[in-house]
Amino acid sequence: MFKERVTESEWMDGENFDAGLAERSFRFIEMINRFFGGIRIVRQFITDQADGGTIKVLDIGSGSCDIPLAVSRWAEGKGIPVHFTCIEKSETVVEIARRRLRRAGDPPLKLIRQDIFDHRPAEPYHCAVGSMFFHHLDEEQILRLVRHLRTVVKRSLLINDLRRSPLGYLGCMLLARGFPPDVRHDALLSIRKGFKEIEMRELLQRLGDVSVEVSAARFFRMQAVVRFHTRMNG
Repeated sequence: MFKERVTESEWMDGENFDAGLAERSFRFIEMINRFFGGIRIVRQFITDQADGGTIKVLDIGSGSCDIPLAVSRWAEGKGIPVHFTCIEKSETVVEIARRRLRRAGDPPLKLIRQDIFDHRPAEPYHCAVGSMFFHHLDEEQILRLVRHLRTVVKRSLLINDLRRSPLGYLGCMLLARGFPPDVRHDALLSIRKGFKEIEMRELLQRLGDVSVEVSAARFFRMQAVVRFHTRMNG
């Protein structure tokens, strides 16, 4: 069951998923990010990127924007200037994020509805972050996405995602027990679509002229940092 990644689509991967499913799913995802390492991993990455100037970050598949919002607040308290541009394809999800940002007082985050593969910013970002996004992609899509990011990002990419394991599956089953069946379905499927460190390392090493660091993180997460060596196109 856990030897290989599954390719089955989650209900949230569909084009016309129910808005109620999205709301319920993000309540679960926000809990996982807050209490089980999702925010902490991005904070550490931003700390490593800090060089005294404003760090321009592209956040991919931002969902409800819970991680960019939390990291922005933390960075402000630490005196680290950060500006997130959050990109999300689904209008349903973008509307959820807009409401969340309004409740937070409209912080200085830029939210864009767009397919990441179509994104061509006027100026490059320093780095990019994808949190619990890459497991939605197959191997060729991942390679295609990283190649695209090399054209719009100067330094590096953080992949902050799920580590596939029986214990992780069991933990997710327990945590999702109080949520509706549709949320449990996608949460458990996400674990089975997650990565093992060696899989992600071998996949990313197929890219040329990058440095790749992949490691296990607490609470059955996996983090990979891809550092770009070549100059961006144009």
